[in-house]
Amino acid sequence: MITRFTPYEIQECLFDTKRTQDFLDAINETVRPGDIVVDAGSGSGVLGLFAARAGAKKVYCIEASQRFIEIIKKNAKLNKYENVLEVIHGDATSVALPEPIDVIISELLSTGLFYEPETEVINHLRQFLKPEGRIIPQNCTSRVQLISAQRSMYGLYFDYDSRYEKLKEDTSLTSLEIFDHPNFYEQEPLDIDRTVTVKGIKDGTANAIRITTEAQLSASIKAKRSEFLFNPLVIYLKKSVAVKEGERYALNIQYKRSEDTLGTVISVSKA
Repeated sequence: MITRFTPYEIQECLFDTKRTQDFLDAINETVRPGDIVVDAGSGSGVLGLFAARAGAKKVYCIEASQRFIEIIKKNAKLNKYENVLEVIHGDATSVALPEPIDVIISELLSTGLFYEPETEVINHLRQFLKPEGRIIPQNCTSRVQLISAQRSMYGLYFDYDSRYEKLKEDTSLTSLEIFDHPNFYEQEPLDIDRTVTVKGIKDGTANAIRITTEAQLSASIKAKRSEFLFNPLVIYLKKSVAVKEGERYALNIQYKRSEDTLGTVISVSKA
């Protein structure tokens, strides 16, 4: 599976200073002098350049877009790391690396791990990781709750497709509970089928779920919501549910990591 990002998306990542600073801090904490590093889904090459500056002997930048292959090479030359960065044009879920590596870096992150192949990429590249190798990010944590989500805009109704932006009338109706916690040092399944118990915090009618995600990048660095990363995700229910304060509800969510939210199956019943 090859995911190709637009110049807009790559630039939004690069100039999201909180997101990029978090990865810089995690790379400085993780990469050691002489390391062999892979930066999967390299984009502008910024994370690979951070690894080179942290002392990596070799950085393999895997990128699917020919446009960004040229940009990574030019950025490496501009910053005098052209002898450290080696660009691989290919799919990070299937590419073969020429040698064992010390560190995997992959910023193909999104809320709930929808849309982007973060899990598939790390599952694949981990076969090249040395026994004491390190991974950025180490793990992710996703939480879910029932909400009353705004449906109307511009005098029209929109409640089929999911969305990232929180609208003024969105209201939390239950507690926010962990439903997914992938550890990227282990082989992680792509299929999610989880049931959690959420507790009503306000009376109302739930017509959607809200998912939030954060990632442990390194021992002391955690990435949370920023301008372009981990914005809360709203997915509408097929059928609304009455929620009462103090009552508990079993919320089941099923989907496949890296795929579109439209295939998500959600069911809610009293616990």
